[in-house]
Amino acid sequence: MREKDEVRIWMVAGGVGALVLAVLLVPLRTVTSAANLAFVFLAFTIVVAELGGRQAALVTATVSAMSLNFFLTEPYLTLMISKPDDVVAFCALAACGLIAAAFGKRRERLSQIADRAARELDVLSRLVEQIRDRLPLDEVLGGLKGSFGLGAVVVREGDRVVAAAPLDSSLVAAVDLSPDTLFPVEQERLRFGSRGLRLPVEGGRVKFGTERGAVSVELWERDDEGLSLDESRTLAIAASILALEVSRRQAA
Repeated sequence: MREKDEVRIWMVAGGVGALVLAVLLVPLRTVTSAANLAFVFLAFTIVVAELGGRQAALVTATVSAMSLNFFLTEPYLTLMISKPDDVVAFCALAACGLIAAAFGKRRERLSQIADRAARELDVLSRLVEQIRDRLPLDEVLGGLKGSFGLGAVVVREGDRVVAAAPLDSSLVAAVDLSPDTLFPVEQERLRFGSRGLRLPVEGGRVKFGTERGAVSVELWERDDEGLSLDESRTLAIAASILALEVSRRQAA
């Protein structure tokens, strides 16, 4: 399931859940004050913020405050509030719900960072494992191509093609890239997509010096979304690992 779809599901679940909760609490509105019932909505908002993130928590907090007002404060079934204590309960619930949503945003951001780090580590771990198992370099490049959504990857030792994905690729990259950031070395104008840096249209080449001479890893993009900063760094590390492996295999 895509992240956007999951957020939408939690937004609907939070809003509908707040309405259902208010209906379920109607029998208790004559037994206890609205201020006490507000704690139930607050607890529900915190749970949604933790599981669904900031947007879902904002929807839940808003619907919770309106449901408390409409169903559980006098006069009932209106948006008017007659008692000062109920006004305080409504405002406190709204404020605490927004605070919970803010913390949900922080948790969501940290969770995204952790997920990205885990994905990048998984890509590098899989690359190292494939190299350790001595898989054909063409197959290794195919996995790397899929992981980063690239159009083609070619590895050359000097002018000789060592491996390529797809196998019949006859492309030759024309732009040198920084081995650290994958930024074009001599181009002043950079291209960016929705995710980050885009590779040059004519392909980018990362050169590495080895004991047996220069090894280059050449990259072409498949779409116009680009690579995030973390993805660029991970791809640069993967390219250096490939260059070292090519040198080692040729020496062996």
